[in-house]
Amino acid sequence: MFELFDPFSIALIAFLSVLTATIHGATGVAGGFLLSAAIAPIIGVAPVVPVISIALLISHSSRAIFNLREFDKSAFLAITIPAIPCIILFAYLYGKMSSSLIALVLAFVILASIPIRRWAKKRELKANRNTLSGVGAIYGALSGVALGPGMLLVPFMLGYGLTKEAFVGTLAAIALVTNVTRLSVYGLTDLLTWEYIQLGILIGLATIPGNFLGRAFLHRMTNDNHAGFVDVLTVFGAANFFWLALR
Repeated sequence: MFELFDPFSIALIAFLSVLTATIHGATGVAGGFLLSAAIAPIIGVAPVVPVISIALLISHSSRAIFNLREFDKSAFLAITIPAIPCIILFAYLYGKMSSSLIALVLAFVILASIPIRRWAKKRELKANRNTLSGVGAIYGALSGVALGPGMLLVPFMLGYGLTKEAFVGTLAAIALVTNVTRLSVYGLTDLLTWEYIQLGILIGLATIPGNFLGRAFLHRMTNDNHAGFVDVLTVFGAANFFWLALR
């Protein structure tokens, strides 16, 4: 790792990891694309997905533990069971797909989540297990090729009746399974090198204090403030993917 990056760059990456993890811990979403936007100019765009997948594996583990009491098993199983085979298939296809096209699709999907979520709230949408399973399959397909599709789950998980604490804890567990599955596929390819594995572990460890700080902010937020903050981050996430497409 130190052969690829100088000490200042590594320290900067660690600081950005703590900062974005704090936001991630307070909202339950935005961790992947915020971190990718922050460190891509430093490490390059190509290795971002595998490196952050390793980092988020550690980050989501700690965040799931911090929110273990609010974990909702029913929502977790309804989403992950159909998502896993889709993650495997599309992670395999990752290296064969146009990254620009993937970024554009994700940008539109993430941006569309705002009116969908507001429409669902206005109409008091009540999602059931079948709804979560259908969305889980789409989430799995998108998760196999890029970072950030957890935004798609937001209106449906909230429509299932989860509180903000249960939402954060359950989404952390879903993301943990997602990254384990995705990395298992990436490990069979040349997407991961030892240097990038080391960097991913460093970033993941740096996110742990950020998750702890984010948990403190989460308890101080009302459900309305939480939803509004997620909307702002959703716009930022869509803009980030448009930017990646142009790159």
